[in-house]
Parts: sequence; structure tokens; C-alpha cells
Amino acid sequence: MKGSRRDFIRRALFGGAIAGLFSRAASSSAETGSRSVDRRKLGRLQADISILGLGLGAAFMDAFENRLDAGHALLESALAKGINYWDTARSYGPSESMIAPVLARNRSRVFLASKSDARDYDGFKRDLDRSLQVLGTDHVDLYQLHDLGPEELSHLGAIETGAVRAARQAKDEKIIRAFGVTGHSHRGILIECMRRFDPDTVLTTFLATESEKGTYNELLALARSRHIGVIAMKTIRYGRPARLPATELLRYALSLDGVHTAIVGLDSLNHLSEDAAVATNFRAMKAVDQFEFHKNASTALASAVAPWERSGYVDGRDFGCDMNTFSS
Repeated sequence: MKGSRRDFIRRALFGGAIAGLFSRAASSSAETGSRSVDRRKLGRLQADISILGLGLGAAFMDAFENRLDAGHALLESALAKGINYWDTARSYGPSESMIAPVLARNRSRVFLASKSDARDYDGFKRDLDRSLQVLGTDHVDLYQLHDLGPEELSHLGAIETGAVRAARQAKDEKIIRAFGVTGHSHRGILIECMRRFDPDTVLTTFLATESEKGTYNELLALARSRHIGVIAMKTIRYGRPARLPATELLRYALSLDGVHTAIVGLDSLNHLSEDAAVATNFRAMKAVDQFEFHKNASTALASAVAPWERSGYVDGRDFGCDMNTFSS
């Protein structure tokens, strides 16, 4: 029985059976077009957030910066599907200003997350003030310390008396409702920040190839023990060139114990509908299927190097990536 399951998954991933396997997703998308995606509590927070979130960085900006009406239509369509988690950042160029008009009409329906790259007190406050101004709101639901790297481990004391102090103050003043930390790899720095700063949330990468890293399960276990919300990103990167179904890469991440939502960079209404279908009446992968999917995905992507693993990577602008080939 185990052998037949493995053979089935291999055929689904790498053979012509992909189309048949996921024809259900297409019909599900049509059936669920008017229904809301599932929601979960974000860790210790009382907020109900959609398990599919909008990543409003590179994919969104590249697709819609020069055709804002289409971008705004996508945002409205996402809201109609119940997708209320919106992720942007101060360093994402025009992203905050691009979404501001739709946000203004729908502020009470959106759980708004933004980020600051600043590590000092004044810089973090300055970024937060600018975000509020550009977004046209009096509060941000989640404001995050953006893209922490391993080279910063020795600077955590200064960061805590700087940006983290500013975040805690802003939270006390209800300018922000929650404070989080983010990072793309090297989860050791995030784990240390979780222990030291006790943030409300942590945002990091959860590609299906990563589960053998020791810090993968360690981070999720720590988050569960402290009731820290976990936001997954970069879940479906490389799906298309490796012929891995993007919807199953998304399902894999959302099936991990402790992950509350996954943000996906969307560049079309078609992609939005496909991903929303996965997140509506969500069906988690069984553990045995997660293991097999991880093994096959790791084989398919063995030679791939993620952009965020390269030196000089800047989050929010995946320069050099072909958005027709890669998916966020």
C-alpha cells in the first residue's frame, strides 16, 4: 500500500497525471468563487486572518505598477474571496502607495502588515510614521522588523534598545496592534529573536524542500510553545520550472503544524483563483504525503538556488527573476 501511494505521488508530480490530479482544483475554484477562504487565529492575537495572504512585493508591483486599475481590481477580488491578510513593506518601493486607495475604502476588512528595515529607534519610528502617512491609516495591524540576517546575532542588544523598543512603544500606544520579526533563511537568528524579543509573529520561508533543516521544526515548536503567529512566505517559488504544482506547494506549507497563513505574490486573477481554491475548505496533507512530497520536491529542485540564499538579495524586488517562470 505504501509503495502504491509513493508511485501515485511521483506520477502526480512528474508525469502527465498532473492535469488529471488537479482538474479538481479548477472545478473547486469555480465552485468556491463566491465563498470565503478559511481563517485561523494568528497565534496569541485575537485576529482572524485568512490562511492565504496577499504578498504585495515584487510579483504584484511588476504586474500592476503601470496598470493600477487592474491591480486594484485584484485587491478587491481578493477581499471578495475573504482574503484579509495584506503584506507590504516600507522598502517595497511603491507598494504601500499602490494599495492605499483600496485600503482606504476597506480598512476595517483588512489585516494590514508592513515592515521596517531600520534597526535603530529613530529609524523604526520614522519608517512607521511614513507607512501610516502613505497608507492613509491611523494604525498598522502588524509592523515587523524586516529581513534579519545571521550577521546580526551580535547586535541583538542594540536592536532591542533601538527598533524593538520603538515597536513596543508603538504597540503600547496602539499605533500598531502587533510586532513581528522576519527573515529569509538562517532561522537561527529568528529563533534567537523569538526567545529574546518575544514577538507576536514570525515570517519566514517555507519551501517544501526545507523540512530537513534542523531549525525548521525547532522554529515551529518554539512558536507553538509561545503562541507566536507563523506566517509562511516563498512557499511556491520554483514550482513551474520543476513541474511541481504550485497549489500543492502551497498546501504543503499550510499543512505544517504551527503555520497560520501563507502569503503569495500574485500577478493575475487566475493565480488568485487557483490559490484561493486551495485555501477554501482547506484539506491538509497527511503526514505521510508531506514526507513523500518533500522528498520528491527536494529531488526536483536539487540544483536550484533560491534568490534569497544569494548575497545581495533585496526582499520585495526579485530582480532577474522571470515572473512567467517563477512564482512567489
